Amino acid sequence: MSKIRIAVAGAGLIGRRHIELIKASPSCELAAVVDPLEIDAQYLDSLGVTHYADLSACLAEDKPDGVILATPNALHVEQTLQCIEAGVAALIEKPVAHSVAEGKRLLAVADATGAKLLVGHHRAHSPILAKAREVIRDDILGDIVAVQGSALFYKPDDYFDAAIWRRQEGGGPILINMIHEIGNLRSLCGEIVAVQAMQ
Repeated sequence: MSKIRIAVAGAGLIGRRHIELIKASPSCELAAVVDPLEIDAQYLDSLGVTHYADLSACLAEDKPDGVILATPNALHVEQTLQCIEAGVAALIEKPVAHSVAEGKRLLAVADATGAKLLVGHHRAHSPILAKAREVIRDDILGDIVAVQGSALFYKPDDYFDAAIWRRQEGGGPILINMIHEIGNLRSLCGEIVAVQAMQ
């Protein structure tokens, strides 16, 4: 059986973790790495694959079976649309889009084309969260009438300095970090119907 060829777009912290898991998989192989930035030559040599500066070149020259988009959030929609146009499945790191409007635009195209997409909300596959969903579904707790939670997201300056996109549109602790808690809440309790905020 031939292995599934997966390209990884974005060779930063999360991209390298995906690369590590692909390399360890008996059913997948790394097809290419896509990043506009220069990648450490020794690291790239250890991977033994082509480095493309942009996704369109990778999709045109060596079309993989799938692409993992581990790129800055503001690039997710456009890169996913490129994958859809090429007929390539994509795993999009969370969040799927950096704005509601862009998310709706992508959803419309994905629905119209039947695209094969998955959002990288890894906590959705957690056995702990699965058990919590089961407890709620089986009515062990009774009717859920309120949920309260809190989260603190302090990130030191060097976290933002390491990847400048984290300070730009689509970055910040809400779309990078808190999106996990939002995903958990939706998984357990259903869709969020209202939001309030204060500063």
